[in-house]
Amino acid sequence: MHRTSMSVSAMLLLTLSAPASPLWSQDTSNMKPAYIKVIVPADAQLAFDGFKTEQAGEVRRFVSPPLPAGQRFKYTLKATWKSEGKEVAREEELLVRGGQETSIDLRPAEAKQDDKAAEKPDRTPDVIYWPTPQEVVDKMLEMAEVKKGDVLYDLGCGDGRIVVTAAKKYGVRAWGYDIDPERIKDSLENVKKNKVEDLVTIQKKDIFTLDLKDANVVTLYLLPSLNVKLMPQLAKLKPGSRIVSHDFDMQGAKPKKIERVKAADHNGQVREHSIYLWIVPWEKE
Repeated sequence: MHRTSMSVSAMLLLTLSAPASPLWSQDTSNMKPAYIKVIVPADAQLAFDGFKTEQAGEVRRFVSPPLPAGQRFKYTLKATWKSEGKEVAREEELLVRGGQETSIDLRPAEAKQDDKAAEKPDRTPDVIYWPTPQEVVDKMLEMAEVKKGDVLYDLGCGDGRIVVTAAKKYGVRAWGYDIDPERIKDSLENVKKNKVEDLVTIQKKDIFTLDLKDANVVTLYLLPSLNVKLMPQLAKLKPGSRIVSHDFDMQGAKPKKIERVKAADHNGQVREHSIYLWIVPWEKE
């Protein structure tokens, strides 16, 4: 297990400073970011290893730079807030792994009990929004062999770049689904900006409730556990349908093809991205 030293940028990205370990000079093909979900009282101040973050609200999401596979990294999280005029502090250690999301709830016990009793109309997004580089988008659509007449579904569409690219480059009908209202707003603006309203539909929906039978191309940028959760829905796709996932595989399904692309993310960090292709019905692992 490795202790990380890190700072938090104004963009709310957890960035790790390079440790003394030689691992950071190795090939990055087997390195993936860790995703962190922290639940705290809405007015709490949150710090990672003593560095204060800027986010507000009860649910706060962070992402690390790519981390070496198979290793655990440790952060010390401390939340402080006021209760009945007194300062309350809660500190816990959190272990994370590259390619996985880890959640921690630092609220007092009574707040967690209130959550269980309360009905909430919308759940929070399953993953942090992390845009797929355009070079990776292009490769995903190329690997899926998208062609005129295809129907593409992007599950967790973010800013809509995959559905927009599919419509502009290949002239196909495309649907983008997301549970986050902000991402729906971004996607609709992107569709309008690129004048593909006649081909692209954006809808706010829970992807785990969708009937996918009308699609023959499905694109994903989720976590491995979420890909697996979607497998019963994906298995009902028409034979010959293509499923393409950025960075994460689908345990139990053997990929037809895996390709890798080096590309910079929206923060300028260059790394190698893995792209997985399955064709329905997929071969079991």
